[in-house]
Amino acid sequence: MHKLNHEIWAIIPCKKLEFSNGRLIDVLSFSERRQLACLMLEDVLTALSHSTKLAGVLVASDDPVIKSIAAGFGARCLENYTDKGLSSALTSASLLLAEEGAKGVIAIHSDVPLMTQNDIKPVITSIEKSPAVTVVPADRDLGTNLLAMSPPGIIEYSYGKKSSLRHAMAARAVGIEPTLIHASRFGLDLDTPEDLERFLSSPSDTKTFRYLAESGVRDRLLNEGTVGLRVKAVG
Repeated sequence: MHKLNHEIWAIIPCKKLEFSNGRLIDVLSFSERRQLACLMLEDVLTALSHSTKLAGVLVASDDPVIKSIAAGFGARCLENYTDKGLSSALTSASLLLAEEGAKGVIAIHSDVPLMTQNDIKPVITSIEKSPAVTVVPADRDLGTNLLAMSPPGIIEYSYGKKSSLRHAMAARAVGIEPTLIHASRFGLDLDTPEDLERFLSSPSDTKTFRYLAESGVRDRLLNEGTVGLRVKAVG
């Protein structure tokens, strides 16, 4: 689906599957966490692949399964990549795309399965006129679920709790008033048991929801609550 040179690219950083969803270790088995990570990525890639305004998608991961999923959606994979952390991954990907002539980049986490192609449209529009920075904060901790910028590298990546505030401050430090988008579909990342419970409380047309419902995880979580799940998982 990708076109080299100019335009705007999406970047998705992904950990190795064995390290994914670590904060769900008390409520999901290893195989459940692994499958959850794969299907969340597929939901995000589905939304991005349907966007006609993106030049392409670049996935930064050294996991062979993740790379295979990305290739199935026509996404590129960052070559000769070694995982040295989230900010490092996004910096490497942004530098590569900038060298190829990309106009802007949109860094998106792989754990926002509710995102749709319609959600990405205003983000792309917001950075079409350069310089620009757009931030989508996470609902729970004001982390950054999406960070878009044009040109690539106009600000540095700085993730962690309340990183959306740091990214906004970094934009203002270089004379850019950032666009802040508060959207429930973007704002919910499935990082904690409470996030999972919130996601499952409202059915959605996603591969992630269907898996969690059909596997029995949804019934476990909603019937017993997160506390009950933790007890069951460790007992």
